Amino acid sequence: MAPNTLAFLQSYAFPGNVRELENILERALTLAEGNLIRAPDIHLRKPAEASTAPRIVAPEPELDMDDRTMPLGSYLGDLEKEAIRKALEQTRYNKTAAAKLLGMSFRQLRYRIKKLGLE
Repeated sequence: MAPNTLAFLQSYAFPGNVRELENILERALTLAEGNLIRAPDIHLRKPAEASTAPRIVAPEPELDMDDRTMPLGSYLGDLEKEAIRKALEQTRYNKTAAAKLLGMSFRQLRYRIKKLGLE
């Protein structure tokens, strides 16, 4: 991936989910000349600047790649818990508003809160 491509992707709000990112990258790889994805190869629905919806910024990962003591599932679970906690605090524990902020349905949020033991 070209150096400016990552910055281009990070500037996009991604209103969808991980599948949206996966689809965008697959399409970009198909359209790219050679094995290098460049920013023009990535076709996004709308620029991040046009998005008026508030965003939750995930905490920067502090994972040392040489330290493999924490399984990936636990690490991702911790990141998800933190994002949900921040969204709930930001919306004064209004689960409907927090779900919208996180880009998921109320039902999905309720399920994740229960699954992660945040009740």
